[in-house]
Amino acid sequence: MNRTLMRIARTVVSGTFFFFAAATTALPQSQTLSTEEMTRKADVVAIGKVREVHAEWTPGKSRIISRVTIAVDQYLKGNDPSGQMTLTVPGGEIDGVGELYSHSTSFRQDEDVVVFARRDAQGAYRVAAGRQGKVVIDKDKETGQLTVGGTRTLQEYATAVRRAVQLQEKK
Repeated sequence: MNRTLMRIARTVVSGTFFFFAAATTALPQSQTLSTEEMTRKADVVAIGKVREVHAEWTPGKSRIISRVTIAVDQYLKGNDPSGQMTLTVPGGEIDGVGELYSHSTSFRQDEDVVVFARRDAQGAYRVAAGRQGKVVIDKDKETGQLTVGGTRTLQEYATAVRRAVQLQEKK
């Protein structure tokens, strides 16, 4: 076999290996977690309104992160007497430069949300359970009821989270 064919064969084998390695790494991120699993991963579950989203560079300008301030209406798990929480999420936009991460969620000002959050090693809140850790609250146009995911009322969802917290506390 000549050298050109050997290089092509090595490239194909290496490319195939990296493709499957990347696909295997991505698989856990694409799993759908139950409300119970998301609640277990979270230190705090809060219902509230996004008050501010502020993007900033990390030291050395290597990445963009966003600080998301949420005015908390109700804690379903955990508590903070301040009535607000600040999340750190990867990505954002500064002066026309943006970063977007497929495994992370983004927030919009004045958005009503249920957030599943956990504290990182530095004590900052991060969204637990990737994109699933943020659930948007909508208002049904016909009934006026608050809904999550278009299928359940906010009240039903909150009850399911509280039930999961109770089960977790019993263990």
